[in-house]
Amino acid sequence: MRRFFHIASLFALTLLVGCGPDPEKSRAYFNEGLDYHYACQYEEAIEQFQKAIKTDGGNFEAYYYLGCSYMNLSQKEDALNCWMKSVEIKPDFADGYFNIGLYHRLNNDRDMACYYFKLAEKFGRNSMQDYTKFCD
Repeated sequence: MRRFFHIASLFALTLLVGCGPDPEKSRAYFNEGLDYHYACQYEEAIEQFQKAIKTDGGNFEAYYYLGCSYMNLSQKEDALNCWMKSVEIKPDFADGYFNIGLYHRLNNDRDMACYYFKLAEKFGRNSMQDYTKFCD
C-alpha cells in the first residue's frame, strides 16, 4: 500500500511539472512563427504563434506578432485582442500600444488612437511626433 502511494505521488508530481509553462519550447515556436510571418505566410505564422502561447501563456511577443499576422489577413478584431493581451502581460510594451493606436486610427477613433499613441511614446517608442502632433 505504501509503495502504491509513493508511485502515485511521483506520477502526480510528474504531471504537475509537465503542465507548467515551457519558455524554451515557446521560444522555438515563436521563432518559427516569425520566419513564417516575415515570409508573408500568415496562416502558418498564426499556427506557430498559437503553439508558442499554448506552451507559455506569458509570451507577450507571441501575442503581439499573432496580432500582426491577423492584421495582415484583415482580421482586425482578432489583431486588436492579441495586442491588448500583449500589453496586459507586459504593461510597458510600447509596440503593443502603438499597434492598438494604429487600429483605432484605422477606425477613425482619433481620441483612442491618441491615447494609445501617447502610451507608446511614454514607454519609449521613438519617432511618435507624427502620430501625436494632432492629439490634444
